[in-house]
Amino acid sequence: MKTHYTSKIFCFAACFFCVFTSLFSQNTPLYRIILKDKGTSQFQIDKPQDYLSPKAILRRTNQGIAIDSTDLPIDSLYLSQIEDRGGIIRSKSKWVKTVVVACVDSSVVEDIGSLPFVEDIVLVWLNKSGIAEDYYFELAEDAQQDTEQDKGIIPFDSATDIPKDINYYGTAFHQINMLQGHYLHEAGFRGEGMTVAIIDGGFGGVDKISQLSKDRILGVKNFTHIRKHPYNWDNSHGTHVLSTMLANAPGQIVGTAPNANYYLLSTEVTDDEFPVEEDYWIAAIEYADSIGVDVCNTSLGYTSFDIPQMNHQTAELDGHTVLISRAAGMAAQKGMLLFNAAGNEGNKLWKKISFPADAKNIVTVGSVDAQGIVSSFSSRGMSADGRVKPNLMAQGTRAAYIDRNGGLTFGNGTSIASPILAGMGACIWQALPNLTNMEIIDLLHKSASQWQYADSTYGYGIPNIYAAYSSEVPTGLSMIDKDLSKVLFFDTVSNLLYIKLNAEDLLRARCTIYNTLGRIVLDDSQFDAAINLSFLSRGIYLVSLRVGAERVVVKIAKA
Repeated sequence: MKTHYTSKIFCFAACFFCVFTSLFSQNTPLYRIILKDKGTSQFQIDKPQDYLSPKAILRRTNQGIAIDSTDLPIDSLYLSQIEDRGGIIRSKSKWVKTVVVACVDSSVVEDIGSLPFVEDIVLVWLNKSGIAEDYYFELAEDAQQDTEQDKGIIPFDSATDIPKDINYYGTAFHQINMLQGHYLHEAGFRGEGMTVAIIDGGFGGVDKISQLSKDRILGVKNFTHIRKHPYNWDNSHGTHVLSTMLANAPGQIVGTAPNANYYLLSTEVTDDEFPVEEDYWIAAIEYADSIGVDVCNTSLGYTSFDIPQMNHQTAELDGHTVLISRAAGMAAQKGMLLFNAAGNEGNKLWKKISFPADAKNIVTVGSVDAQGIVSSFSSRGMSADGRVKPNLMAQGTRAAYIDRNGGLTFGNGTSIASPILAGMGACIWQALPNLTNMEIIDLLHKSASQWQYADSTYGYGIPNIYAAYSSEVPTGLSMIDKDLSKVLFFDTVSNLLYIKLNAEDLLRARCTIYNTLGRIVLDDSQFDAAINLSFLSRGIYLVSLRVGAERVVVKIAKA
């Protein structure tokens, strides 16, 4: 075993521990135990139903992803030996092979370190504030008011300057219009059937905000040592993030995926900054995977900590050196579509993206203003190994969200840009369910404003969600079902759109045609077997034909 735990960090901890525990014996430091292996799991690869939900298994099956040893939990015998030596298990990870423990005596650390399967031990948390640690969660009865500014979102002093052109989306119109996402909503894709996880800080006030549909929140879970239900935290950063996606108050604010289902997972501790938050995040992403989440947004990032020796380095931004980034990449390998805020370090000394924004095969989201100009605070790329970061951009300057009291407000931060785009990611995957998570990311990249000339500031640029969707709509002859008697065909010479339906179906059919901006140019339920489209200008159009519950969409070119 390495002697990392005897380094300067550990020596500092030991000195601090001896003095501090005499005053607060219950405030025990937390250590990350890095394992050499996971041992012999009590579970089997060919019986995934014992440790993965049916939805998680289906997500893998649909994308051709094999269940392997990384899916197996840590050997329970390993965990028992750690506990037998006095370690109180706080968190664990099957993907990066770690266990976080609280050790009430410094000799416990030495004893655990002598176990043959332990590779290293690293200090990850000290209670410097003097607030008692509690390892058993209880629900707080009363919500508390915010006492500090949420990390990652820089609020405006006033939200009175609301755009005068309030329409269906209200204050959120500009941020969805920039992505052309409202046209995807108009086409019928608002996140139905998609499961989204939000890994964040507290979700203060969510249970009392009328603009958020509570029946779409499937679960709320706290992974930290804060002894409160996430709804009752002082911190409401997660609330703001959630509102950009779930809000559904027409005329006030409508989010980018108002009909999706959500899990709210708290991992961020706001009283201090220590690496244990990364361990909590890893536990949350593994949980999200196990319950079958499709899309995940994280508006969190880590670079420096309260003890400088624990800080990360920019050279580590390679997607695999730092454990949280490795776990994010693993989640992508398991078929989840991950969105992560790039960070707000662009105008600070660090400047670069944070962790896990450097992870491979995830969408790292930077911030632009309403005119599409990069926000000064938006963290820059590339990754240390030369990959394009950030991947994509969305509005994060003066972006709209809901505060914990239900008020409409505006703020700055990639923390807001990321969930705005993540919500659209859920909608486009709903619309194109046969694609893999990697194919969705590729589609978004190719629709973006800088696809051909990505850089370290904008990445691939601002995506056009509707164009991405339209590019996958089948062309030519299409059928409503397997019966060849039901077809759509456009004759470019005569400009006639032929609709071959039997007389009964023709009476209940409805034909809607959209231009490339998503605007309806024809909507008719009274037509014969052919519709004359000579009135249309030259260009590409989408023809949607509905017969009862059945629907077919065809892309046509008008010469």
